[in-house]
Amino acid sequence: MPTSRERKPASLRDRDPSDPIRRAVELVQRGRMILDVSAADLEAAEAALGPFHPTAWHFRNALAEARRSWDRLRAEFGGKTLEAALNEPPLAILTLTPNGEAHHPSSSPTSVTLVPIAGQTYRVQRVAGTVLAPVQWRLTRLNPPLDDGPYYACRLQDGSTQCDCADWTYQVAETDRHALCKHLAALAALGWI
Repeated sequence: MPTSRERKPASLRDRDPSDPIRRAVELVQRGRMILDVSAADLEAAEAALGPFHPTAWHFRNALAEARRSWDRLRAEFGGKTLEAALNEPPLAILTLTPNGEAHHPSSSPTSVTLVPIAGQTYRVQRVAGTVLAPVQWRLTRLNPPLDDGPYYACRLQDGSTQCDCADWTYQVAETDRHALCKHLAALAALGWI
């Protein structure tokens, strides 16, 4: 029987929501996603309407406020704590829907679900599965966008997982096909793959 010193600590997701460490990690991850969404909104508004349009000014102000909030988090917790929190499995999920209703990421084609993965915000979309890969997800980095397109992560029929990111393709697949890249680890932590 393992002693209390030998037991593995509960994951942050399994801890009580009022746990201060869990709350800090969730706050940092949520703050990072808000910052990334604000930057993407401004970029889209400037591209569509020009930099001096009132909508672009609105999003510029929203980005400035998000940066001030991020700087307050950095001042309160410190840079190393922020970095450690961003490298934790995702606790915060940001779902944007046209009508503001809550839902699961695979239930509405018009909603956008964002998840923090290793300090970056990704849009996750459930993709129709196949016989060989019944569970599939498309992951698109929000800001800065990826030059090589979105990643696809899946659970295969035999229970193994795959991702087409460079880490999984060139590191994980060649050594241990049961290991997880950061994308698969995030989806697994959420119970989605």
